[in-house]
Amino acid sequence: MNSLIGKYQARDISYSLRRYYVDEFYRRQVAMLEPGSVVLDLGGNRLGKRGTFDLDRFGLVITYANLSLTKKPDVQSDATALPFQESIFDCVICSELLEHVPDPVRVICEIRRVLKKSGEALICVPFSFPIHADPSDYGRYTGFYWNEVMGSQGFGQILIENQGGFWSVLVDMIRYYTYSRTKMWGEERARTLEAIGRLLGMLKQGAINSDGRNKKTSQENLIGYTTGFGVRACKL
Repeated sequence: MNSLIGKYQARDISYSLRRYYVDEFYRRQVAMLEPGSVVLDLGGNRLGKRGTFDLDRFGLVITYANLSLTKKPDVQSDATALPFQESIFDCVICSELLEHVPDPVRVICEIRRVLKKSGEALICVPFSFPIHADPSDYGRYTGFYWNEVMGSQGFGQILIENQGGFWSVLVDMIRYYTYSRTKMWGEERARTLEAIGRLLGMLKQGAINSDGRNKKTSQENLIGYTTGFGVRACKL
């Protein structure tokens, strides 16, 4: 079994495999940054973080920018017009934001502008995941799209990761249906929820492991499905 998904997260019916892959991507990628790196978390939560990944644990100099003041950002800002000088950040993190803007290329341009030369963009975007207004949800794009956009906007060393495959998408659909049907249950259904959580935990673990094996054997009929993409790119 993959040890990166904890027992609690596996059994928590509100914790999606989509969120697991986002957390896992950032744990790996941010760990490679030099301590003291200057980082912009664009659209991130300074407080009330989602998932299990915590950017504050890596010894970085972080600025949180968000349009919503309820997210308690250091700077309130539209992602298409960042109030920062050029070339000041070593890394820009943009997690689960670009689906909520009508023109993601404008945001990519701003990310490149504020990055230092050779600075890194770390981006996660959903693909097979429910439409979710925050306040709007505009698009889903393939890995081919993100590779083309990052290259055309002056980035190199582009890595595009499929985050989970067929089984992760399927289990997340089951989890989403179950969560939507049970979240309004009263406290008297706690034992039933616990049993459902144990079953979903096993399904989540099985999906992670099965998709990992399929990726290694290049079973295109299965890895053509994905919960989303993790993108790492370097400013040229």
